Amino acid sequence: MGEKMIIRLFGFLCLFMFAGSVSHAEVTGDDAFTALNWELVYDDEVTGVVQSICATEDYIITIENISDSPTDSDIVSAYYRNNVDEDGNPVQQYGLAKRAADTCWEHGNGMAYNPNTHEIYVALYTNSIPENRGCLYVMDPDTLAYKRTIKVSDDYNLLGIDYKEDTNQYVIQTNVDGGYSFKILDENFQVVEDLGEYASAGMGNNFQDLAVEGDYILNFPLTLGMGIGDYLHVYSISRRALVAAPQIDFRFENVTADEPESLCEIEPGVYLSAINVVEADGAKKIRFYKVEIPYYLYVNITDAAGEKTTQRVLRGEDLMVDTRAGEGYQLSSLMVNGRNLLEFSDREEFENGYLLQNIREDKNIEISFGKAGFFAFPLEISKDILSSEKSVFIVSLVIGIVCAGSIVIVIYMYYLHVKMERKRKALRARRKRQQYASNVRVVAVSLTGAGK
Repeated sequence: MGEKMIIRLFGFLCLFMFAGSVSHAEVTGDDAFTALNWELVYDDEVTGVVQSICATEDYIITIENISDSPTDSDIVSAYYRNNVDEDGNPVQQYGLAKRAADTCWEHGNGMAYNPNTHEIYVALYTNSIPENRGCLYVMDPDTLAYKRTIKVSDDYNLLGIDYKEDTNQYVIQTNVDGGYSFKILDENFQVVEDLGEYASAGMGNNFQDLAVEGDYILNFPLTLGMGIGDYLHVYSISRRALVAAPQIDFRFENVTADEPESLCEIEPGVYLSAINVVEADGAKKIRFYKVEIPYYLYVNITDAAGEKTTQRVLRGEDLMVDTRAGEGYQLSSLMVNGRNLLEFSDREEFENGYLLQNIREDKNIEISFGKAGFFAFPLEISKDILSSEKSVFIVSLVIGIVCAGSIVIVIYMYYLHVKMERKRKALRARRKRQQYASNVRVVAVSLTGAGK
């Protein structure tokens, strides 16, 4: 088993172990998708039309459809998702990493990446090859090569697809033959739930690829040539309804035509969208626009008594956490997502509280207190506290005092030993004198008796 697969399995195991213990980030509501700020982060020249986009751990992957002919290979491009490559070397984020052009992916209208299987599933949309009807193609995300075909249905083609990691399921949208319905597939790509048909829902006359965000399904409607602008469709899975259709402003300049095609999540609630544009000079480009959806994040706090509370905040907000110690106590540990801040900062910085600034992820905080005072300090020592220079000095001082005290005790014990030894010698000498005197008396008595 490769190193990458081990890391992925370990991450999945950690997610499974902790999923039920904390609250997780979520979209603020139906109105969160209105008036979003779409930021242009990268563009690249293309020959055909980019139809779909997905994100793996290392790459942003697109399928560029060249034609509808089954003999023409399409272009699969991998762009760097991060500012370092998979080996940790610095790269231009979103810059082109590699390309492959050895497979016809039909229309290649949708893609979904499953981190657990480490595979990409491609919704073909069309089937110029008859046996491809209702099928998915499977792509290797490292080599960008075709692996195998999965049959989902004989009744319709698949327009879009995304992977729902929290339930280990897939969400698809069918083409017009299936009434543009949303369906949920299990891990074996079997339909387990039909969410209804949406042929007349929203704007436009067709649909692009989809993305799933919690209870929401997002997609772009096809409005190309209608003169009504660009829109984002927002559906609720639980309510089985279109709940929002806000208009999008990409703030185009020198663009004569555009077609939003697909979007993928690169952070919780942060999406990268693929927009085909034709510029005023005739250049055809794919543009990546980044958008951040208003999100609730959760700060889980465990106080010194073991009481747990959860506070909900908007992403980007600040939050003050109470770290004040009671009389006779002091802060001994401030753990934030498993890291003790007292390793890097003085305790005094947090005497009046700990300020979380520009919160970008869920936080788990654990607070501990210990008795204040010099002589109580050694009882509260931990390996975390020992790492600071001030604490090392204090510990050294304490150790010095203990050593000095030990020397005093040794000297005192030696003094007692000498004193006792002198007493013993004096006692032995006195006993000898008494014995001598007794012997003299005995001799004297004996001589007196003999003279008579």
